Amino acid sequence: MIELGGRRRKRTKIIRVKPKIPKTFECPRCGKVSISISIKDGIAKISCGNCGLYTEVDVPPVFDEANAYSKFIDLYLEGKLQIKERTEEITEEENETEGESEEVHIR
Repeated sequence: MIELGGRRRKRTKIIRVKPKIPKTFECPRCGKVSISISIKDGIAKISCGNCGLYTEVDVPPVFDEANAYSKFIDLYLEGKLQIKERTEEITEEENETEGESEEVHIR
C-alpha cells in the first residue's frame, strides 16, 4: 500500500533564554546605575562609581551579586548601615590587595 501524504514538516526548536545576572545596579543615594559589587570571603564590598557611596555587608557564601544587592538595599532603607565615602585610601588598599600596583617601572 502506498502512503500518501505531504512533506515531512521541520520541527522548530524552542529556545529559552536564561536571564543573566546584572553586573551593575542602581544606587539608592544618587539614582544612577553605577553600583558595583565584589564578594570575597563572605563580605560583599559595595561601591557607587558616581556618588562615592561605599560599604561592606556580611553575606552567606551562597549569595551572588543580586542577593547581596537586595540585602544592601534592605539595610540601607532601614538605616542600619555604616556608609563610608569612597576616598583615595580605600581604592589604594583594594589595588594592593588585588595585586595591582600603580607604580611605573622605568628601565
